[in-house]
Amino acid sequence: MARPAKRTQLPLTALRAFEVAARHRSLRLACEEMNLTAGAISQQVRILEERLGVQLFDRTSGRYELTQIGSTLLPRLTQCFDDLDSAVQDVVAHTEPNRLRLKLAPTFTARWLAPRLESYLAHNPDVDLEVTTVASASEIDFDRCDFLVKFGRPPWSGVDHVLLFMDALVPVCSPKIAETLIRPEDLSRQTLLHSSFYPENWSKWLIAAGMDPSLGDRGPRFPNALSASEAAVNGAGVAVMQMAYVQADLAQGRLVAPFEQVFTSENGYYLASSTHRREERKIRDFRKWIEKLLM
Repeated sequence: MARPAKRTQLPLTALRAFEVAARHRSLRLACEEMNLTAGAISQQVRILEERLGVQLFDRTSGRYELTQIGSTLLPRLTQCFDDLDSAVQDVVAHTEPNRLRLKLAPTFTARWLAPRLESYLAHNPDVDLEVTTVASASEIDFDRCDFLVKFGRPPWSGVDHVLLFMDALVPVCSPKIAETLIRPEDLSRQTLLHSSFYPENWSKWLIAAGMDPSLGDRGPRFPNALSASEAAVNGAGVAVMQMAYVQADLAQGRLVAPFEQVFTSENGYYLASSTHRREERKIRDFRKWIEKLLM
């Protein structure tokens, strides 16, 4: 049997740096994903260009714009790295058949998942559940997790998904503050509480209510909506929240929704997993539990 030809010694770090920078079209986001400085990523891209003898980015405008060759290379590299990631995840999954790893936003974890977990854990006592919360939406990826929650609108390549709830934003506050809010214009006299996880949410609601979105530029920033909503409960101001996260608080009277206006979009929150892993028992079982929960 003939021996396979020797593989080219690939500059994997440089290829990865180019793929991440090109996919994001942003050095800042590439730095966050790779945990490297902008200078280190730029250096790796230049090393790759010198190695290949081509220019992958057009830097004449001061921005990272792909050349035609760069645009041709990007999708093939992305597929290769996705395949590598899937292969590694498959190995990890087979060595840990009872470990279920979820990667979620903090507010989703506390306000949607945690109150519903009792029934899953009661019927799956052998599952070793691990929930990881992330600090920003850019960290929500399939690295070292079995399921995550994606915000947006499917389809997504290589992703199985189940709709959990649709995008529906509503301002909420304490009952005392609600007494001072008759019309949306009254918000100009209140402190608006923001989530840095989705910083554009106040602007979305204000536009839907026919108001100047710049009103949403002021007010304290919290790392996530969970922190902002707790501040609202304690009378610090008015937070804008996903309706799905505050239904219990509204029912109990801890929070009040003073206006009828709700911002809705075609986006939703979806439980997502890799299509490569849909036949794994733990993946099938958790998905079935979610689907039954939503019936």
